[in-house]
Amino acid sequence: MDAQLSPAVGLISAYRFANDGSGRKLDPASLDQELTNPDGWVWLHFGLADQRCRDWLSRTSLISEAAREILLDTDEHIRLDFYGNEIVGVLPDLHQEFADEDADDLVRLHFVSTDRLFISARRRPLHSIEKTRRAIDAGRMFPTSLSFIEGFVDHFADVIERFCATLGDQLDKIENQVLHDEVQVDDQRMSLGKVRLRSIATRRQLSQIRSLFHRLETRADVQAKPSAVVLRSLAQKFDAIDYELSALYERARLLQDEITGRTAAITNRRLYTLSVLSACLLPATLVTGFFGMNTKDMPFQTGDGGTWYAAVAVIAAGAFTYWMLRRTDAL
Repeated sequence: MDAQLSPAVGLISAYRFANDGSGRKLDPASLDQELTNPDGWVWLHFGLADQRCRDWLSRTSLISEAAREILLDTDEHIRLDFYGNEIVGVLPDLHQEFADEDADDLVRLHFVSTDRLFISARRRPLHSIEKTRRAIDAGRMFPTSLSFIEGFVDHFADVIERFCATLGDQLDKIENQVLHDEVQVDDQRMSLGKVRLRSIATRRQLSQIRSLFHRLETRADVQAKPSAVVLRSLAQKFDAIDYELSALYERARLLQDEITGRTAAITNRRLYTLSVLSACLLPATLVTGFFGMNTKDMPFQTGDGGTWYAAVAVIAAGAFTYWMLRRTDAL
């Protein structure tokens, strides 16, 4: 076979799964033979950055034309559908930056699944696929390609659940500060804003996945009962995660309202103190202004102790004002 038309071109990983679900890594040189083996099923994972890989995917007869288009499509909208006996889709995953780290940004996995073949393709490294590959090497069983879909989507759901736990820890920290009256307005509002932004952005992605699974669940009931069971299970899992994200978003919003309310209360207390001081000092200011007039016949000018008499008048005016405020329940 022409090397340009070999499935080994642009291949990242390849596994054969026996009927019991055990997987073994394939030698790229034996892929043509393995693809004709009727026992079990095969997983091929490609990197779309390689043009030769794209050429092979565009020409292979192992999958339908519609499936080939979805594998190679540059459209990154989330989708999932049935084409005859094929399940094809574009699902989100986290970007795998290093061997043991994943980034926050979401990328896309393109795939097509049949009874005997699962082909996946990506443009950037994927976290869930890497976790699934490690699980296979560790001995995890995947009896069917459908169970493989459930496996890598489960890994993605687990990552989102850990993400939710991280957001929850951040909210716990802010909540403890607020309840202990440690209001740090700028820092807390910035942290809450980030939590709300990340939770709503992730929830948008999950809402699309949930709607896809629920929509296909009914169709799968008619077309293939095992598919319906898997889709129902995954839909329920994402329903639970979506509920958790909604609760986090609402909790962040309530905390933001609480911080705003406490900030307003602190501001009101300070304004109240300033108002009382202003009210008490106003009569005293009037007295000092009166004695500061440059007119004749001002009191206490001719005798001794005039300054002290004026000071007593100032203090008495302030004290009288404070007493009147207390008497009228203004304080």
